Amino acid sequence: MSKLSRYILAFAVPLVSAGLAAPAHAGFKAEVKYAQVGEIKMAYYTRGQGDPLIMIMGDTGTMGAWDPALLDALDDENTLILFDNRGCGLSTDTAEDKTTMAQMADDTAGLLKALGHEKANVLGWSMGARIAQQVVIRHPDMVMHAIFAAPNPGGSHQFKTAKAVEDAINDPKVPVLDKAKYAFPDSPAGELAMKQALDRIAAARASGELPNDTACSEEAAQRQNRARTTLWNADEGNYEALANIKVPALVADGRDDVIDPPQNASIIAAQVPFAWLALYEGGHAFLYQSAEKFGATVNLFLK
Repeated sequence: MSKLSRYILAFAVPLVSAGLAAPAHAGFKAEVKYAQVGEIKMAYYTRGQGDPLIMIMGDTGTMGAWDPALLDALDDENTLILFDNRGCGLSTDTAEDKTTMAQMADDTAGLLKALGHEKANVLGWSMGARIAQQVVIRHPDMVMHAIFAAPNPGGSHQFKTAKAVEDAINDPKVPVLDKAKYAFPDSPAGELAMKQALDRIAAARASGELPNDTACSEEAAQRQNRARTTLWNADEGNYEALANIKVPALVADGRDDVIDPPQNASIIAAQVPFAWLALYEGGHAFLYQSAEKFGATVNLFLK
């Protein structure tokens, strides 16, 4: 998993003034609220109707990075809970580095409890899918259904990202747009999908449909990077625990994902009992490129 969500947002900002996009959900305004969860204050907002579906963003991303097309595909049948992970966006962090997948899973469960939810459906994307796995493993009684989008099982069981891709994504000398391109297929269709997603995000942020909270401190980014690389690569327990999951699970990815290759989705789906596996047109950001189809699958899965 990379910092692609942050790069996508960074490139989306100037598109607003260029007049390249229109709001996807005209009239809705994100009302950001805060909940005390342990030692941190977590920023969140909700939209939609139906059973709660908490959505966990990836590495250094914020709740302002979700594609409004995806949210629009989900919010007619689900009450979406969007939030910032510790240290990113508008959520606070502790002075001591406590950032691990397990800790961020506990944060997620703590937010649900603070909002009065005993149970919820859980969707995580990229690093968020790693957190979502830990939510199900550590808090099984709180999860009704689990959706792992562009996931990674951790430890020696993961199918590694190509070194050239990982190096390019983490190289500060590589232009922002070049990094964002890795989230979409290297094709005319992929380029168009990226532009359309950037347009939608930019317009939604300008209209207030998405929160304008793109910042993630360098310290938080370093903490998340350690959690998703050094610690995750050494974690053999996550994969083993997947075999004990009792709730329905949907595992999904883009066929052309070069960041968390789709082999990882297959590995996880084979380990989780009775899991669904679905592959879509697109890369790491397949849920943006194929928002309507993925949203329809999620809604069907949650029935």
